[in-house]
Amino acid sequence: MFIKIYSYHIKSDKLQDYLEIQEEADRIYSIYTDSKILHLQSKDDETKWVEIQIYKTEQFYYETIQIIDQQPEIQVLYKRFLEVIISHEEISEDNYQLIDIKGGKQDWGLR
Repeated sequence: MFIKIYSYHIKSDKLQDYLEIQEEADRIYSIYTDSKILHLQSKDDETKWVEIQIYKTEQFYYETIQIIDQQPEIQVLYKRFLEVIISHEEISEDNYQLIDIKGGKQDWGLR
């Protein structure tokens, strides 16, 4: 499994805009991939968010993200997203892989 984790801060007066952007982005992603996307808001700092995207493989991620990034709707949503975050420079993006320490098969519902 391939996992992307993003962290950023949302302007406190832009929370509703952020949620609408993410809802629409999730809809577009679901057309092209069956990734799982989680949106986590910090309990200690309501402006801090973490987004976790789970894909079946890294290759699948790169194949589908190329298609998604070409969609005009996603480009508009990304511009709107940049308007609701506190700072573009403070966005962190990390790549992870799932290590199954128990040797069993994890079922995340990904095809």
